[in-house]
Amino acid sequence: MKKFKQSIAILIVLFAICMGAQVAYAYDLPDSIRIGLESVCKTQSSATIGGSEILIGQNDEGEFDEEGSLQSSGGFTVYPMTGDFVEIDDRFDQDEAEDVADDLCDDGYDAYATYLGDDGWMVYVSGSSKSSVENASGYSASSVSGVSGFLVEGSKGSVLLSADTNACLAGVGSDDTFSINGSNYRGMLTFAVYGSTMTAVNVITLEEYLYGVVPAEMGYGYPTEALKAQAVAARTYAIYKLGGHTESGYSMCDQVCCQVYDGYDGEASTTTKAVDATKDEVMTYGGAIVQAVFSASAGGYTENSEDVWWATVPYLRAVPEIVEYEMTAWTKTMTESELNSLLDAKGKNLGWVDDIVITKLADGGRVQELVLVGSKDTLLLDKDTIRTYFSSVIGTLPTKMFTINGEGGDIGTFSTSGSTSSFVASSGGSLMSAAATSGIVAKTEGNLWSLNDTKITLDIDGSVEKISSSFTEAEIADVYISTASGGKFVFTGYGNGHGVGMSQLGANAMAGAGYDYEEILGHYYVGVTIEN
Repeated sequence: MKKFKQSIAILIVLFAICMGAQVAYAYDLPDSIRIGLESVCKTQSSATIGGSEILIGQNDEGEFDEEGSLQSSGGFTVYPMTGDFVEIDDRFDQDEAEDVADDLCDDGYDAYATYLGDDGWMVYVSGSSKSSVENASGYSASSVSGVSGFLVEGSKGSVLLSADTNACLAGVGSDDTFSINGSNYRGMLTFAVYGSTMTAVNVITLEEYLYGVVPAEMGYGYPTEALKAQAVAARTYAIYKLGGHTESGYSMCDQVCCQVYDGYDGEASTTTKAVDATKDEVMTYGGAIVQAVFSASAGGYTENSEDVWWATVPYLRAVPEIVEYEMTAWTKTMTESELNSLLDAKGKNLGWVDDIVITKLADGGRVQELVLVGSKDTLLLDKDTIRTYFSSVIGTLPTKMFTINGEGGDIGTFSTSGSTSSFVASSGGSLMSAAATSGIVAKTEGNLWSLNDTKITLDIDGSVEKISSSFTEAEIADVYISTASGGKFVFTGYGNGHGVGMSQLGANAMAGAGYDYEEILGHYYVGVTIEN
């Protein structure tokens, strides 16, 4: 009997933060989670399971209890099956159910040995009446409607499993893995069935799930402390996101909208060790699990949550990067002609547009508003549309941390001079001027506006820079920066992603500078507590 163990029983208080409101939900974290494998089998009419044997059983509080198996000389094919059936009332073991189904098939019936999880083995018959099945089989029978299941067929037999129970499959490959459409996974396999299509679902423990998430999200070559920070962030975010795909029949998906999950094929020893070293550790704020978002590169400065989305989240504050190794820089160029053709295609009658004006900037330096200025009218692009509005010409902008034709403020990272420095930007002063007074070069929002009562302290221990910051609620800066420059618009920016929460390149840099994973997380998620 195959067992998949490592049950988790943690009582979590989940705060869902939406549009600034907080609603508390208390629940027990399940022993296993359901991951929709959308990247390999989403709403498909069939799927292929590799190997010569697949185990049949049920998910019993995070463990796989084997109740049968199926053999094949060349893998298995899975099909969704829904509709009305006749159910033989007796309960069988697998061999008995297969014998009864085979006898009925020999008599011309569509009969299936069927596994229903806790209800054990039965025989289902489709396309026949109750009385006909009773006469042919010699057993009493019942009519059942609205059955949702999936049929597993191999060269040596077939089995129908219910999709509405805890019935599932498990593999016998390396580390008890299974293969679905050529990709390998730990844990158990079932399917969410939607009539004639289905999506594969990986039922797995949280820690084993993270084995396939951390290398997919960060890569396996980062320093150990950066990988441990990613493991805690990914674990925390997974708990926060549980239930996001309930309507589809699983907890989360394996795509970027939840977290990228590459399963067993993507695992690496370095990232597995980082997951194991931080087992069960999560971040909380005020006793609630946090929304531990992260991005590839913040471009020198992270951003307040409300300046990228809508809700103000107290631990997702704009903070300066200490340094980013190999900071992601990018450039995209659009001509005036291309811009005007794009606007024509969108049905915008602005006349000839020859200027893009930056009108709002956020604490971290990201553009919050652009105004396209035409000879007849203007068009405002807000924070939700800026990155994608020009996509048909130059693609989606990697971030909103950019200048246009060199206009829009200084963008970059903090560097230091001296041993210990601190400063406060006074009323009427700028972050740039205050930093310069203290011998610190700060290239972020530049001298575009004042940040009253903003304090940043840099403590230098040898070559290691330790930056702590406490920001008051600074408003978005209202500016008017014309970027017209003779026929083209060159977007030059840093970073990749939304820029909220942990920067993965920044975590890499901090780990390389000697910070541990708790210090890394504490820098990017302001005021959080790491709990086991």
